[in-house]
Amino acid sequence: MPIAQLDLEVNIHATEDLDRAIDHLTKLLTGNAPIVIEVLYGHYGNPIYRVQSSIRDGDLAMSIVKAICSSLVNRDYLLRTIGSRVDESGNVFLRFDKQEFMLGRFVLSDGDDVVRVRLRVVGANAVQFINEVCG
Repeated sequence: MPIAQLDLEVNIHATEDLDRAIDHLTKLLTGNAPIVIEVLYGHYGNPIYRVQSSIRDGDLAMSIVKAICSSLVNRDYLLRTIGSRVDESGNVFLRFDKQEFMLGRFVLSDGDDVVRVRLRVVGANAVQFINEVCG
């Protein structure tokens, strides 16, 4: 498997539904990946939940990437901009609109309020890999 690791991270603010976010993440991760929740506190003491998952199982990571690609709303945008989302080490950085994610949709976003995904691709050209899987 060319995917060595998949990392996912999202910040959930006090005004957002933590349980709903975890439900959507569990569906995406097929219930087979650990989810770690860290409680942080904002400037006024409000809780901010950092929800993370790190997957080193290549088969599971590949099934998650395929699920994301198959339901990605703006797939052509990803394919047009994939070169700017890959670093020299083969890491692919994807950001999905968090509000759309909470509605069950994957929409690539360059904003700040996002679900962040990092794929570490080894033994393959990361741009070519994404083009093949998502194209």
